[in-house]
Amino acid sequence: MKTLNDYRNLSNDDKNAVIALGNFDGLHRGHQVVISKALEIANTCNLKMGIGLFRPHPIKYFKPEISPFRLMSPKVRAEIMMNLGVSRLYEIPFDSCLRDMNDAQFIKSVLHEGLGAKHIVVGQDYKFGKNRCGNVESMKKYCALHNIGVTIMDTLGLHKIYGKYGSTNIRNAIKTGDVFHAAHMLSRPWIVDGIVKMGRQLGRTIKFPTANLEFGDLIRPKLGVYCVEVKLPYSKSWLPAIANAGKRPTVGGELTLLEVHIFNFDGDIYNQEIKVRFRSFIRPEKKFASLNDLKEQIQKDCIGAKLLFNII
Repeated sequence: MKTLNDYRNLSNDDKNAVIALGNFDGLHRGHQVVISKALEIANTCNLKMGIGLFRPHPIKYFKPEISPFRLMSPKVRAEIMMNLGVSRLYEIPFDSCLRDMNDAQFIKSVLHEGLGAKHIVVGQDYKFGKNRCGNVESMKKYCALHNIGVTIMDTLGLHKIYGKYGSTNIRNAIKTGDVFHAAHMLSRPWIVDGIVKMGRQLGRTIKFPTANLEFGDLIRPKLGVYCVEVKLPYSKSWLPAIANAGKRPTVGGELTLLEVHIFNFDGDIYNQEIKVRFRSFIRPEKKFASLNDLKEQIQKDCIGAKLLFNII
C-alpha cells in the first residue's frame, strides 16, 4: 500500500482512483462495508482503490488537549488496510486552509483538483467542510459538477448493546473493559502494539516478569487485568498471556502502562516491537497491602487465564 501525505501535486499514477472517505479509526465492520464497496467499484471500472482520511484527526486539531482516543496505531491500521485490498492511503493534512473550506470548496480543491477522484464512497452519516456544513446530499450535488461518482452506504446494523457499529461505541466498550463486544464490532480483537520498555523489573522479584508497553495515542481501557495474547517480532503465532493495564498503585506507579506476562516464556524482548490483543477482562486494578498480596492475586489471575486458554 502506498501512503501519500498530501492531496496536492500528486502524480497522474496516484490520481483517478475510487476513494473511500472517513476517519477509519478501528477499521470496524461498518468501515469494512464502505471499503469493500469502493474496492468493488474500482475493480469493475479497472481503477485504483484508496482511502482518504484527515491527518491529524479533526478532533485532535480542534482539541489538542483531548485524552488519547485512537483505537489503533498507524502501523496496525496500515496492515489491516492492506489485508482489505487498499492500494492507496491519502492522508489529507487537516490545517487552517482545510478547516476554512466549505463543502463546495472541499470537493473542488481536494477531491477534484487535488486527488483527481473518479468515484467517492462514504457512509450515510459522513460530514465535511467548515463547521461540518457538508453532508451526503451536498456531496452528491457538488461531486456531480466535477463528474465524480458518489455511492452512499447505509449504516451497518445495530449492536444489541452498543448501537451502531461505530468507533465511538467501540471506545465506550473498551473504556468499560468490555473487550469481548469491542472485538465483535471491530471483527477482530482490539490490539495494542509498541516497543517493550525497560521498567523497574519488580515483576521479576515476585516471579512474574512482564513486558511493558506505553499506550501512546491509543485509548486507555478500563484499568485492570485482562486475558491477552502476544505476537512477537517475526512470529506468526500468538502466545497466551495475562496483562495489567494500569498505574500499579501497589508500587506507587503514576504512568498508565500495559504490563504483559507471557506464560511459559523467559526470552529477552526488551526494545522489540510486539502486539497484544485483548481477549477478556478479569478484574479491576486495585492497590494491595504488600507485594506478597499482589503476588498471590496474580497467581489466582493466572490460573483463571490459563483455564481460558486451556493450558493447565
